[in-house]
Amino acid sequence: MPSGQPFVGAVDVMQKPERFILTPFQKFCIRWSVFFDSSSDRLSRTETVLRTVQFSTIMITSGMTMTSVLIADNKKALESFTYFVICVFMLAIITFAIRTKRFNRTMLLMVVDEFPGYNRPMPDALKRKMAAIRTSYGDFTMKVIVSYLTLVLFEIPATGMVPLAAASLTDVKLGSQSTQMVVLWFPADTSQVGMYAFSYVIQFLIVVTVKFIITGIMCSFSFFVSQMIAEFQILSAYVEHAVEIVEYDRSADKTTEQKLSDHVKNCATLHDRLIHFKDQLNESYGYIILLELMFSTLYFCLSAFNMIFVGNRFVMVKGLLTLSNYLAELFIFCMYGSMVEDAHVGLLRASYSAAWYAQPVRFRQSLSMVMSRTQTPLQLTVGKVFIANLPLFLSVLKVSYSGVNALRAANAK
Repeated sequence: MPSGQPFVGAVDVMQKPERFILTPFQKFCIRWSVFFDSSSDRLSRTETVLRTVQFSTIMITSGMTMTSVLIADNKKALESFTYFVICVFMLAIITFAIRTKRFNRTMLLMVVDEFPGYNRPMPDALKRKMAAIRTSYGDFTMKVIVSYLTLVLFEIPATGMVPLAAASLTDVKLGSQSTQMVVLWFPADTSQVGMYAFSYVIQFLIVVTVKFIITGIMCSFSFFVSQMIAEFQILSAYVEHAVEIVEYDRSADKTTEQKLSDHVKNCATLHDRLIHFKDQLNESYGYIILLELMFSTLYFCLSAFNMIFVGNRFVMVKGLLTLSNYLAELFIFCMYGSMVEDAHVGLLRASYSAAWYAQPVRFRQSLSMVMSRTQTPLQLTVGKVFIANLPLFLSVLKVSYSGVNALRAANAK
């Protein structure tokens, strides 16, 4: 089915659903993904300028960090190489973030135009339940994003204060490893106060640029995946309360058996719609999550080894602050992946709870189609290689810890 084309079929017999009204917080979450320009797959002028600035900044930074790797001593070169790794992955993430515009536009149109479902008469208690599901997942997403933004807003100034504390509380030379936010080569003598202040501002802007890139991806991803999970919960309620919804419909144009069969077919159509949405989500963010996975593992190893190898308390604090932020990002990706799996399993449980054994044969046949589809796991893939879930996050921690021990053993020899 072409991207962005709405699903047609049994759902068309229902009234056209109302458009989904985005809240101010939801608009904030998707600002980075489509910049409110959902009329075209191409980048808007604002986004083109933004991505160009980001790409140029990271490209220049990667050159400065690599220069530091080549000319600095071993301890400083190791941390410079860690930041060079960050730059390489950031360049790849920016490239894939540009690619997500087309998929994000398709998903946004589905959320706004199709996700409210079909309007069918149902008891007020069920209507309140549907509304409560959307509200609860909206609140949950807001808590996740606010918590993440709080961590980012704490980490940036805290990381910035570490080199200033090192410069003021110790006798180390300005421009040395512990007095830099980002350890890189600078084409001037940073041991002078004025030039050091200028280089510090440059480093601070580099950190802000990196956080802006990742924060935009986290916000838009959280918005789309939470909407999908909420719709799966609503679909489960449609299936589980199928008999109650049909009995509430007093129209006499069809028999109860026909209404039940049509209702389940509509649910199957909604299920197809959500599977299509999941495919779009994987295409949009799968490779970005893969880069985040590879980057987090490698950064964990290099950063932890650097903290042990250097042994400077200021370098350790700076490394821990940055590491906690990147691990939080990977955890959010994996957490949502597990929630998607649980939501799909919940649809299977709802199908078994629909009192199918006491219903007509046509209803049971239609419901078996939904059951057979839900037996296939619905998962967020990490670049079509791994499955995004909480066990994957634990695996990253184990592999990273093993990598740190391997580096320590190699250094001891």
